[in-house]
Amino acid sequence: MSMKKIVAFGVVAIVAIALFYYVRSDYNRSINEEAAITGEENIPVVIVPHFNFAEEERHKVLSDVESRVKPKAIVLVSVNHFGTGNSEIITTQKNWQVKGGEIHSEKNLEENLVASGVAVDDEMAFVNEHGITNILSDIEDIFSTIPIVPIIIKDTTSREKIDQLADWVDTECSNCLTIASVDFSHYQPSALAKVHDQFSIQALSNLDHDKIWLSETDSPQTLYLSAKIAGRNNTKNFHLVYNNNSGEANKKDDAETTSVVLGYYSDKNPEAIVEPSTSFVIAGDAMFDRNVWHNYQAKGLNAIFDNFGTRVFRGADLALLNLEGPISSTEIDDDWQSGSMVFNFPPATTSTLKYLNINAVSLANNHTANAGSIGLSNTKAVLSSAGIKYFGKPYGYDESSMIRIEGVIPLSVIGIMTLSDFDESALEAKISVEKAEGRTVIVFPHWGTEYAPKHSASQKSMAKEWIAAGADIIVGSHPHVTQDFEIIDGKPVVYSLGNFVFDQFFSTETQEGLVLAGVITKDKITLSFLPTKEKLVRPEFMTGSVKTGKIKSIFDIDFEDGFFKVSSDTIEIAR
Repeated sequence: MSMKKIVAFGVVAIVAIALFYYVRSDYNRSINEEAAITGEENIPVVIVPHFNFAEEERHKVLSDVESRVKPKAIVLVSVNHFGTGNSEIITTQKNWQVKGGEIHSEKNLEENLVASGVAVDDEMAFVNEHGITNILSDIEDIFSTIPIVPIIIKDTTSREKIDQLADWVDTECSNCLTIASVDFSHYQPSALAKVHDQFSIQALSNLDHDKIWLSETDSPQTLYLSAKIAGRNNTKNFHLVYNNNSGEANKKDDAETTSVVLGYYSDKNPEAIVEPSTSFVIAGDAMFDRNVWHNYQAKGLNAIFDNFGTRVFRGADLALLNLEGPISSTEIDDDWQSGSMVFNFPPATTSTLKYLNINAVSLANNHTANAGSIGLSNTKAVLSSAGIKYFGKPYGYDESSMIRIEGVIPLSVIGIMTLSDFDESALEAKISVEKAEGRTVIVFPHWGTEYAPKHSASQKSMAKEWIAAGADIIVGSHPHVTQDFEIIDGKPVVYSLGNFVFDQFFSTETQEGLVLAGVITKDKITLSFLPTKEKLVRPEFMTGSVKTGKIKSIFDIDFEDGFFKVSSDTIEIAR
């Protein structure tokens, strides 16, 4: 071969090698570019449960995604269920043995992730981690030879840290598929789980990072990461594929449930749009003085909710209760034997409200001013510092009597203490103004006769006036027992939620209450009636015949008019 031919051959070889590495490098660019070249759909994130109740649906969704995307690696992310390891975010180079064979970790990416400082390598943290292991058989069966980057995230991980992980995925693994292993609402009555899921699905559909962070799921962090990755890939369309707690999928109205949601983000429009909605969970009178403080000061007020948990009020746009007294700036006296009607709550009350995930309280009641103007000022200050909205006055009405909740369906919530004089015309005018602005108006009155199981004529008269002015929902407090329910001119009125936390041990009725959960859309209001009972002031949900009997004492869900019965505890009202 002549020298010229050798040189020419060498040039061609060099060009070929350069082209090979260019193409290989180009393959590692964003999945958006890959999709544009191949014509495949851009799906950077799929959300599936690790709860094996829905393993068949999980397999179907992952198979469908695999038919449309060809990732170079899978980033498999789960909550760190057992809080193991010494880092917020943990990965491993472990290869996984599954029934169908072996799944390899993508060691180069794993090393890169650790070197970035975002995660640490800790194989032992993955022992028995079902958030990862329950998904592996699906990956081996469907994605075959594609390696994985397993990641577990503690439920205390900060948003800043998750943002760093999203940056890493965007930069180093942009043509990877992220599989988010997340179970949704946990161990709640089916009706409440539906409210939680509606909030979570709505937040995912809107790429609302703040609300995703507040979702009632086992890993808001993982869902937040999913939404961040989706947004950076310009795949803003959430496709909801399956929710086991929707429609007829779950017929056990009274059973506690862990709900599952399957879906994915894509650059294609979804077949069905998630209906815009705003959700709420509302409880009645809460008092943290006298016997409440006496019995729980040593254990801590949070122990009051050992049988109730912290998930009930999470995952709702409005999480509200009536705060029946002021919060002190100093430790309070243990005067439980006095039976005093002048309340003063310990400073720990604020942190307990945060622990419960309460985001709003009503101060429109006859005990708010028990510690005078100084006590009321301190109450407002500590609530504000904790990020808890407050509204209402111990007397009168003014602009501080209302808060706004900026959900997809915007809410205006007005608290009014009717047992003292207030400007009725100003209140009704405000209701009309808020309604005219396209907002849903909830009135939360402190009214009625203590211990009366039925509403009074005065209550009904006020309800009619407020509804005529534009109120959409009326939910009452003060009687310390649950009262009846009715629909006036198409609007629901729950006359009294009764006690949520109170030390009135002298009757069964004063140790019972009602949590009202609901979803508001453009065309309907869904209400779920969830009765509670107290055991030494510790609330828990009623179940079975006790629950259905309690609901029947409030209204006859089977025969009364003006609504559609969804289940044994839930109704729909057309707007």
